[in-house]
Order: sequence, then C-alpha cells, then structure tokens
Amino acid sequence: MSKQKNNLMTRLLGQYDPFLFYTTALVTLAIVVFGAIYPEILGKYAMAGRAYIADTFGWLYVSIMALCIIVGFGVAISKYGNLTLGQAGDEPEFSTTTWIAMLFSCGIGVGYVLWGAAEPMFHFMNTPYGAVAGSPEALPVAIRIASFHWGIHCWMGYSIVGLCIAFPAFRQNRPMTLSVALHGLLGDKASTSVWGRLLDTIGAIATVGGLSTALGLGIISLSYGAGLIFGIEVGVGGKLLIMAIIIGLYVISAITGLHRGMAFLSNVNIILAISWCLFILIFGETNTLLRLLVNNVGSYVSEFIPMTFYTDPLQQHSKWFSSWTLFCWLLTIAWAPFVGGFIARISRGRTIRGFIVGAVLAPTAFSLVWFTIVGGSSILAEMNQTAPMWTSISADVGSGIYMLLSTLPFAKLLSIIVFINMILFLVTSADSASFFVAMLMSKGAYEPKTLMKVVWGAFLGTLAVVLLVSGGLGALKSACIIAGAPFGIGMIFMLWSLLKDLKSEMQHSEMEKRQSEIEQIEMLKSEILKSQLQKEAL
Repeated sequence: MSKQKNNLMTRLLGQYDPFLFYTTALVTLAIVVFGAIYPEILGKYAMAGRAYIADTFGWLYVSIMALCIIVGFGVAISKYGNLTLGQAGDEPEFSTTTWIAMLFSCGIGVGYVLWGAAEPMFHFMNTPYGAVAGSPEALPVAIRIASFHWGIHCWMGYSIVGLCIAFPAFRQNRPMTLSVALHGLLGDKASTSVWGRLLDTIGAIATVGGLSTALGLGIISLSYGAGLIFGIEVGVGGKLLIMAIIIGLYVISAITGLHRGMAFLSNVNIILAISWCLFILIFGETNTLLRLLVNNVGSYVSEFIPMTFYTDPLQQHSKWFSSWTLFCWLLTIAWAPFVGGFIARISRGRTIRGFIVGAVLAPTAFSLVWFTIVGGSSILAEMNQTAPMWTSISADVGSGIYMLLSTLPFAKLLSIIVFINMILFLVTSADSASFFVAMLMSKGAYEPKTLMKVVWGAFLGTLAVVLLVSGGLGALKSACIIAGAPFGIGMIFMLWSLLKDLKSEMQHSEMEKRQSEIEQIEMLKSEILKSQLQKEAL
C-alpha cells in the first residue's frame, strides 16, 4: 500500500524529497490549523518571539548583512568576478531587460508598491536620528532611510544566496537546492549530509514564512484598494476571495511556464510600475522631487557605512530599530532562499561580476528613484496639507499609495492601475516562491512539476490569510522575523563555502589553462621538429 501511495505521489508531483516535503508541509499546516483555532494566541506568541530575537540578536543580523556586502562586492571586483555561472559557452537564458524585470517580480515588487508611500512617512513622523520628527529637515532623512532599507543590503542579501546556489549548481552540474551551497565545505555529501538537509529545511520554512508575509501585506493593500475602487468593505471572507483569485491567476502563470507566464508578467509589472511612478513625478512637485533625488543619492553614499552598522546600542530607539531596520534585514533573510534561489535559476551564463552588478546595483538605483518620487511625494502631500497622509497611513498602511494618488489628475484610473499592478506582483511573487520551494521538494529539479508548484502556492496563500487574521501587520512581521532568523546563521556557512568553492574552481581553471598552454607549446615544438626533419631530409 505504501509503495502504491509513493508511486501515485511520484506520478502527481514528480521525483520529490519525502522528508523535506512532509516536514515543511506539516509545519505549515500546524501553524495554519493552530492560527485558525487560536488566532489571538498565535499572534501573541509570534510577537513575543519577535521581541526576543530583536533584543538578543539584533547585532548579529546587522553583522550578517554587512558580511554579505563585503563578500559580495569583494568577489565581484576580484579575479573571481570573471568566472561564469555555467559551463564554457553557456549564454544567458533571458535578456538583461527581462532578467531585471524578473528580479523585481519575485517578491520584492509587492513591498515597493505597499511601502513606497508608507515607509518614508513613518520615518518622517518618527525620525530615529538626524532631524526632529515631522520637521522639513526630516524629509531627506526619511527618504534616505527608506532607500537604505530597500537598497544595496536588501539586494545583496538575495544575490549572495543566489550566487552561493548558482555557482556550484551551474558550474558543476549539481541539483539546484540550498544544500548545494555547502559544496565548498562538505563536497559531494553537501546534499545528503545532516547539515545540508537542515539548511534545506530551514530555508523552505523561511520561504513559507517570508512569502506569506509578502502575500499578507499585499492583501492589506488590495483590501483597501477594493474598498476604494468598488465601494465595498473587505472582511475576512473578502480577503479569502482575494487570495483565491491570486492563487487562480498564479496557477495559470505556473501552467504557462517560466519563459512565457513569469517572464511576460514580469515585463508587464515593471512597465506599469515605472509608468505610474513617472506620472507622479511629472504631475507632482517635479523640481522639488528632482532636487530631493540628487540629495538622496549623495546622502545615501555618505551615510552608507554608519547606517550599515547602526544597532541602537543604548536602545534609545529600540522599538524603531526592531520594527524597521532589523525587520527589513530579517525580511531579506527570510526571502533570501526563494528570491536568491529564483535569481540563481534565471542567471545561467552570466559572469559573477555581471550577476552582482545587475542584481544589486541596478535595483538599488531603482530604489533610490522610487522612494524619492513616491515617498517624497507622500511626505510633501502631508507637509503641504494636500492630503491627510499620516492619518490615513497610521490607520491603514495599505491606504498610503491610494491616498497619494488622490492628489493627482486621473486619480481613479491611477488607483485601478496600481490595484492591477499589485495583483500581478502578488501573482509573480507566489509563482517565484512556489517555483523555488517546488525545486527544493523535487530534489533540485530545474523544472518541477506544475502540481507541486500549485500545492505550495495554495499553502503559502492560506498561511498568509491565517496570519493576517490572527494579528494583522504585527503578526505578519513577527512570522517573518521568526522564520528568517535561523536561516541567517546558515548564510554565514554558505558564504564560507562559496569562498572555498571559488578558490578551488579558480585553481582548477588555472591548472587547466597551464595544461592547455603546455600542450600548445608541445604541439609547437613538435611542429618545429617536424619542419626541421623535413628540411634535413631535403
């Protein structure tokens, strides 16, 4: 009977890892059931766990993010930067434009839309350092902090995990799992060792927690948008309906495949986002925003190192630090397995240097522009009393972008465009996350079965709604922090393993190069000797 069951599961889901599949599924299901029965208790425990991690280990996760930046840029500018993620002759699978669009669509786009107007406003009204809260001087500080949270640190966290996976997977033809990132330390036993299995498991759980947070945040924004556009109040049933629609659209995207569904939606997403961002710039306070942009770039560069190592040592702003900087770093870590894994999957054929520049610096430049225009416009609307931005955002974080759009021409049309943009970002987020989880469950298969992706998409969506109902935004943030914390430790060993793998591969490449040079010299000698013998024979 057991054998027949396994054969049925294999036919439906493909070759899969039973231990990883059932462990992750049971953990997810347990949280869903417990949260559905005892929502208040789940929210309470999640908040308590978040507070403990923030108070005890905040310094550690700040250090991990700094280490990722040092290693990432160090590798990119070193001789290792010329190594290719793949075999000799491998070409990039996607065009650079589509590749960058897909980076934004695998989870992070939801955050840009939701927090673009909201996060800078929080920093403006509760400025932790550098200016008096709510003052004109707090405007550039608030924009800089938001850009910092969504800039180099965020994208390097994703990219370095992607590099740790992509290099051994593509370079050495290994399965695309998280455990393959330990190849430099554990060799061929990386995927079967206890440590490798543990990394796969905590990475899968981190993905479930991280993506559920993203989906939950997206539902917050869509709930407000639906009320504004359609004039309806969205309760628990409405949130379930929204998630069902998201999952339905995601299933269609999953069926059409990576090259058609995901790539097409990613391009549409980025075009829509850039279009309404430029509309805000053109029809908003254009000159002020352009001056603010130049100022933001300089401020970001000059304050980069102090902000990188800021830990609020005397806990003067401990609530702000844990709610923002630490949350952003742990959100990055929780998303790193699936965002990094997905970036790895679409990056075959690129050099390490091109990978880092494209996956870190290009999105960071976009972040600086985005938060200056959207966040700056939000704060200016509050300062000029054009719209009650702070009152609206503090009551419902999902309302921020719609309240900002209400100050512009064609507000209703813009709101519909942003609403559609958020839906598509959520679809591609679910697609990319479930794609990576399905790869993990399928023993690193590059093209997992569609049903496997659908199963995990449904799990992720259901968990998002349960967390949202059990404690709202606080529960979502707490779940993300708790899920991401263990994987942060794993990232340290992944970085160590990557450096060893790069060193070994470079030595191997240099030996092959020397051997090739020796063979060429020997061939040349042979030709010269042959020529001399022919002359003597004459």
